[in-house]
Amino acid sequence: MNIRKLSEGLYIAPQLTQTDAADAAKLGIRSVICNRPDGETGDQPAFSQVQQWLAEAGITHTIHQPVVAPAINRQDVSRFQTLLNQAEKPVLAYCRTGTRCSLLWAYHQVQNGLSVAEAVTAAKQAGVDLANFEQRLQEAAANGLPDK
Repeated sequence: MNIRKLSEGLYIAPQLTQTDAADAAKLGIRSVICNRPDGETGDQPAFSQVQQWLAEAGITHTIHQPVVAPAINRQDVSRFQTLLNQAEKPVLAYCRTGTRCSLLWAYHQVQNGLSVAEAVTAAKQAGVDLANFEQRLQEAAANGLPDK
């Protein structure tokens, strides 16, 4: 199973499969956020297909918030946080590897008092390496993220 806990009430995963959807239901996941754009790779199932797998597993609260890691901005982070706050917990967020989901979470956290080291460590414990984004996380902690 590729589903890993990032923080209280938030799990992350790489691209979901039909088996992952069933595993998510067994874990008690109540809501799913997809941060991966459709059509990113040829072998990727469309979000609508993943929604169907999740619904078959009993998870009906799903949201598509596609983002691209280098272009994540203040609005993306704000929307992700709003979706997390409104969603029934626990939430599973997924993308190609789990990095985008972790970044959306980490940007919010470092702008609200968590150190960059703590955010990077939490992601690492969930199997995601944010080392390539540490500088941008430091900038976000100091100055916030840019608007679109």
